[in-house]
This record gives sequence, C-alpha cells and structure tokens, in this order.
Amino acid sequence: MSFYKSFIALCLALLVSVLFACQSTGLKIGSLDVGAIVNQGAKVFNASNIGLDEEIQFGENMSAVLLGTRPLYDDKALNQYVSQVGGWLALNSTRPELPWHFGVINSSAINAFAAPGGFVFITSGMLRQLNNEAQLAAVLAHEIIHVTKQHHLNAIKSEAYRSAVTQSLFISAEAYQGNTNASDKDKQYRFWAQKVTGMAQDLYSKGFDREDELQADALALMLLAKSGYDAYALVDNLQLLDAIAADDSALALMYQTHPTPEQRLFAIAAELTKLPYDSGTGSGKDSGKLLAQRFSQHIN
Repeated sequence: MSFYKSFIALCLALLVSVLFACQSTGLKIGSLDVGAIVNQGAKVFNASNIGLDEEIQFGENMSAVLLGTRPLYDDKALNQYVSQVGGWLALNSTRPELPWHFGVINSSAINAFAAPGGFVFITSGMLRQLNNEAQLAAVLAHEIIHVTKQHHLNAIKSEAYRSAVTQSLFISAEAYQGNTNASDKDKQYRFWAQKVTGMAQDLYSKGFDREDELQADALALMLLAKSGYDAYALVDNLQLLDAIAADDSALALMYQTHPTPEQRLFAIAAELTKLPYDSGTGSGKDSGKLLAQRFSQHIN
C-alpha cells in the first residue's frame, strides 16, 4: 500500500472509530440514515484500533505539515545535542520503544511542538530563552508527555466526534448513497484525509485542552526527576516566560495554545510535593554547573 493510501486509511481509522458508536442509534437527518452510512464505512475500513505503525505514520505527516512552514535549524551539532537530551528523557518515559526524533526549528517564536509516534521539536527562539540543560530537558519532557499520552490522537478523535453530524457527514454521505465503485471510495478517502489533516493543523494553531497541557506539566516533572534532572527547571521555565511581556509577538502562539505561565505554575505547585525522586539537585545525571556549561557550548 502506498504512503498516501496508508495515511488515508489511518485518517479513516481515527474518524470511523469515533463514528462507530452511531451505528445503533438509528439517527436520521432528513432521509439520511447516519447509522447505515457509518456502518458501511466501518465495514469497508475495519478501523476500530490505531496501531503503532499508523501512529508513527500520522506523526510523520503532522511533522511534514509543521516543517513545511519552518525548516530545521541548520546546525547539525545543535540538533544532535537536543536529540541526545531528548533521547535520554524518552528512554525513561513510558514509551521508550517509539522511534523518537528530536530537532530544532528555525523560528524566533518561543515554543515547542510534538507529533504522534515520537516527533518532538523546539524552536531556536525558545532555546535562546533557556540557561541550562535542565531547562531544555523540561521543555522536551512536556512535549514527550503529549506523545506518550497520545494527546494528539485523542484531540483529533474528539474533534471528529464533535463534527460527525455536521456538513462533513453530509458530504461523505454523497459518496456512499447508492454507490460502491472504486471511484466513489477514492473520493471518500480524499475527503476524510483532508478533514483529518485539517484537524491536525488546527492542533498547532489552537492547542490541546487545558487539562492535557496541565497533565503534560505534571507528568513532565516526574519524567525530569526520574531522568536525573532538577524538576524545578520546569518552574524556572515558566517564570522566564511569565517575565516576558504578554504582548511579545514571539509568545503569541504559546499564549494561544497554552494556559498562562501563572496558571501553570499554580497547577504544578502541589505536584512538586508528590515527586517520589530526589528532584532538588539533578545529581542523578550531572551537577547543575556542568549542565549549564554543556548547554552553553551548543547555544550561541
């Protein structure tokens, strides 16, 4: 199966998995039997579960969308350094088996991004705000949690559910009513592919639910401590962001897609007391001084 068709099948998997519940409702809109349409789609694509290969493939597509707007930073040594830090964190995560990829996006925006299957990116603008490796690890840990908890896939499924009986379902119905030939199915594939790809793009402009972001912060603290980094580096990062003027254009997308630093600091205050590891010094890996020196060697 070609990459295009494989990706389309994944798109359908995401949508059909949330639409499948409509089969037994007998829901009709006018003369349109929604349950029958969904049932036919489920039979054609057999998409009740999303496998690891499909998750990775979807992440590749989302990464391509992201890198299509901003390329990777042209510094091999810097990208390798970020990959080493991210790789160590990923090894200590709940999904070390993923083929993790880390990179630096050439952008003055202060932000970081992730995609399903183990793709994590930090902007060069964000890197310039940081002072040491522990702070870099804190940024990457937050994004790693989005991947391990499958926040992207869950958000897309949720959006698919919300839009299931709106115009998207009417359009998809046109391809099914009284037609079973390959041409009609191909139209259906393309429609759902565009729909889900659009949802993926929206994630980068609208962000996750507040609960997902706060969960990523809370679990990032534990991942940092488990990996030997000072978990309070996440607090340092949020204080750095809070000190930047809220109307700074470099933070526009960050504020659009995340709770404010003040809100995040308040939420993680209680979580810091729950850490089961020694999270005060980062002594499990290197001293704070060495982390700062190592970071400064790669960041101009």
